Amino acid sequence: MIMKTICFSILIWMILPLAAMAQKAPLFFSVDQAVKTAILRNPGIEEAAEYINSAREAVKSSRADLFAKAAFNYSYTGLDQQPILKTAQGETFIAHANQYAWDLTLAQPLFTGFALSTTLDIAKLGVKDQKIQREMVILDLARDVKIACYNFLLTQKMLLVVESEVTSLKAHGQIAREFYNQELIPKNDLLRSEVALADSIQTLEKTRARLDYARSLLNTLMDYDVNRPVSVEDVEKIPGSDYELTQLAQHAIDKRPLIRGLKNTLNQTLLSEKLAKSSLYPTLSLVGRYEQNGDDLSAANNDYANSQNASISLQVGWTFFEWGKTCADVKQTRHRGKAVRERIRGAENTVRLEVKDALLNIEVAKENIKTAQKSLGQARENFRITNVQYAQQVVTSNIVLDARSFLTNADNNYYQALYGYMAYLANLNRALGDMPDM
Repeated sequence: MIMKTICFSILIWMILPLAAMAQKAPLFFSVDQAVKTAILRNPGIEEAAEYINSAREAVKSSRADLFAKAAFNYSYTGLDQQPILKTAQGETFIAHANQYAWDLTLAQPLFTGFALSTTLDIAKLGVKDQKIQREMVILDLARDVKIACYNFLLTQKMLLVVESEVTSLKAHGQIAREFYNQELIPKNDLLRSEVALADSIQTLEKTRARLDYARSLLNTLMDYDVNRPVSVEDVEKIPGSDYELTQLAQHAIDKRPLIRGLKNTLNQTLLSEKLAKSSLYPTLSLVGRYEQNGDDLSAANNDYANSQNASISLQVGWTFFEWGKTCADVKQTRHRGKAVRERIRGAENTVRLEVKDALLNIEVAKENIKTAQKSLGQARENFRITNVQYAQQVVTSNIVLDARSFLTNADNNYYQALYGYMAYLANLNRALGDMPDM
């Protein structure tokens, strides 16, 4: 027994570090995998799912109103004096001093002016509405995860650029120090080199912090620990962007959950008008009742009347005058319906504008990639030539530092255009209402 305990303890001691290492192991995702992971784990998706479940329970509640309801009542009455009936012949007892009574009632609505069926239809549309809301959450989450991935990749590249800049400026600083020691350059040239290096090191630290935040944001969207290492697959091929605005705008109007949600709201409003009109009709119910009255706890003994009885009745109710309340309720829902129609029209215009904005940004980013690629090649060649010239004392440190700055800006511009293009594609997918693969 002791040996088993020792072996078990050793096993646990060996497994715990491995489990801890597994928790800290870096996660590698493609952009699509990151989106799928976020959809599976993000709290916002779970929240939307619970709202759907809540709406489904509302449907069950509304459907239950269509069926008969049972009610049970029990009462006890204790009188100070036993009830009597006074006649010319004398006094006669007519009831017990202690009275017990209970009844069981079943009430089945037969006609409610379509109120119950309309309420059920509204509840069903509520489920549909919550499903559409979940689609909207997924669309926004997919867009946010994609942009977070591209921002992470962009910051990684910018960190490499700054690291390269620091390395270049350190090498230049060493050469400048040698030239200064040989009295080939003035001290202010050396100081400029050192100041530029210090600025670049500060930028390096800021970029590292930005990368850490980009990683934390991505982890948060996927519901992982903010400090967990993450690696994202880089963009290998830039997708094409041959789009036609009119077709895409119509596609977006047909597919966007926003538009479908507003149309669903309009249907709910039309049903609300029907529900308001139900007050104009009478209501009809079938009521069955069984009762017992007596002088004991079970109300089974009665010396003065029937101890039990049963009845079936039709009950009609009609509130035919309410000072115009029903008419006002109907008009209220009609005005709300008109407001929703106008909101749909405004939303369609907004969707068209979002699609056009995304397309314009994509085209600009695509052209910027071409320009940035050409500029980057020129900046690299310029920096190479400038370094050679500085080594030959043809140019000053200012020229070298400017060339390095041009190269850094060219690198950053290229990567910003590249990942900006991908981010604009993510915005376009969201604007079109294209759901991600799940």
